[in-house]
Amino acid sequence: MGDNRIDVVVADDDPAVREALADLIDSHPELELVGLAIDHEQAVRAAVEHRPKVVIMDVHMPKGDAPGSVRAIRDQVPGARVVALSAHGDRETVLNMLAVGASGYLVKGTPAEEILEAITRAARDQFSMSADLLTDCAEPMRRADRASWRFEDLVGSRLEESYLELLGHAPCGVLVLGSRGRIEFANAHVRHMFGYSSAELRDKRLRDLVPERFRAASEQLIGRVVTAPSAMSGRRRDGSEFAARFSGGHLQGKRPRCVVFVSDLSQLRAAESRFRQLIESSPDAMVIVDSAGRIQAANHRTESLFGYDRDHLIGRAVEALLPDQPLTISLREWDDTVGQPLGHSMELVGRRSDAKQFPADISISPLRTEEGLLTVLTIRDITEVQRAQFVLERSLELLEVTDRDRQALLSHLVHAQEAERGRIAADIHDDTIQVITAASLRLQQLRRRLRDPEEQRVMEKLDETLKLSLSRLRQLIFDLRPSSLEHGCLAGALRGLLEQIRNETGLTYRLEDRLTVKPPPETMALIYRTAQEALMNVRKHARAKTVHVQLLGLDEGCLVRIVDDGEGYNPLEVESRPGHLGLSLIQERAQIAGGWCRIESAPGSGTTVEFWVPLGEVRPPALDALAPPEGDVQP
Repeated sequence: MGDNRIDVVVADDDPAVREALADLIDSHPELELVGLAIDHEQAVRAAVEHRPKVVIMDVHMPKGDAPGSVRAIRDQVPGARVVALSAHGDRETVLNMLAVGASGYLVKGTPAEEILEAITRAARDQFSMSADLLTDCAEPMRRADRASWRFEDLVGSRLEESYLELLGHAPCGVLVLGSRGRIEFANAHVRHMFGYSSAELRDKRLRDLVPERFRAASEQLIGRVVTAPSAMSGRRRDGSEFAARFSGGHLQGKRPRCVVFVSDLSQLRAAESRFRQLIESSPDAMVIVDSAGRIQAANHRTESLFGYDRDHLIGRAVEALLPDQPLTISLREWDDTVGQPLGHSMELVGRRSDAKQFPADISISPLRTEEGLLTVLTIRDITEVQRAQFVLERSLELLEVTDRDRQALLSHLVHAQEAERGRIAADIHDDTIQVITAASLRLQQLRRRLRDPEEQRVMEKLDETLKLSLSRLRQLIFDLRPSSLEHGCLAGALRGLLEQIRNETGLTYRLEDRLTVKPPPETMALIYRTAQEALMNVRKHARAKTVHVQLLGLDEGCLVRIVDDGEGYNPLEVESRPGHLGLSLIQERAQIAGGWCRIESAPGSGTTVEFWVPLGEVRPPALDALAPPEGDVQP
């Protein structure tokens, strides 16, 4: 995009016209199309996004109105100029567009050369308009014997147009009447209020918009410098009436004109009714107080909560309901400069008509009205809430005590089990193994004395049987009391168990130890026994080739994951079989420890066993254990 090129946005809801304009702009060497829009909202967004020099805009598009779009573009993109393009060339539409700052107005059907010229003129901040439109818009001035005025002077006389533009955006209805009392201008509020179009209102009198009984009063509004608001009724186009407030005054300009302001009181009363219904339907007591702390209104819930009739409360100080508390000070501090949030809450004590007190949650919100600053108090009895909170706190304390007792019981059970296993292992080592070892030695002595080959062969088989018994007893001692576990090494104990399974079955294993803390002895024993049960199931039933064991730290606990590539099973079928206790024991151990267990398997897809137990009070690992996480793979 060259520095001398003019960026243009095209806005038109007709696809054929939009594409034709786009092609026309692309054909001009000094223009560059930077955006397209199909409605007023898109036109404003495209102007803000691309910041073009010129926007060529169809007047009648959906989602907005042309004067509003021109104002938005002029406000947000001051350097942009808008050229209106429309199939309509009525005088009112043209003047409305020019009043808000359009730099030109063309009717559809204008030759392409004139459209291109209008765009380039707008970029130079020059005005463009079709000759027929200019003549038609200037005709009223000729009829008013203002031939000395040029039309450009009308566009340039900003004072009067500024008044009209401001009146058009007034929050109430606005009528501008000429010297003969005829309506010359009506804003959108008036048109909606009375149900007339601009053309239908033009040249009507004010008395045509009120019932006959108010016509004399309406005539008194015209011609005065200023009038006080007067309550009358308006009459709509369909003949229906509505409550309204009229006031008027002079409009500054080059010729005498009168302005009349109209407010629809029925909408205000409907809003007041909805507000009162909202107050009455509230499940909480609601009280409205003034800046002096005097009650101005109260709902039905206030009566039932405090035991007062609401008529008895009106005009009384709010301290009658909330005595001896700093509430009125808070009410008087409401101010625009104080950034108090809406719904600011505080807990106070309420007092009923029988002098009984109750804890109350008070929500304080400002309500700014024409009569001054009011405050809405929303009052809720929180007796039951506090009672429930007390019960909850006691329950939590009891739960904590129960949890400590459970942990103590678990520690005692695990300690007792491991102590019993240790005693049995010691008895086997100190008694049974010793006896069998002695018998094996005597048997070997006896075999050396025998000369008969057959008798020696019998003795040799007997000796092998005794050695096998010793081996199994030693394995039983390891199962009952792994030496690595006794020295506080969970990974070492599991590695020994996996080695045993590998020697017996040829199973390949991988062990990952990613625990960064050392579990307490009781927890370590429980983790080992639970993992041992799962690995025994792998050895006996899985027919797996590999198994992967992970020790992970998770949520102040230990997560153990055991994954095998075996034949898998249907958990619902297997766990329901009598005598199949292994999986149940795994789940029960984890739950007793305050943890959980998950078993996932399917035929032909292997099995995953995960269980998590909390670590409780943990100890940092020993210095010799501060090594990188293990990931041993055994052949």
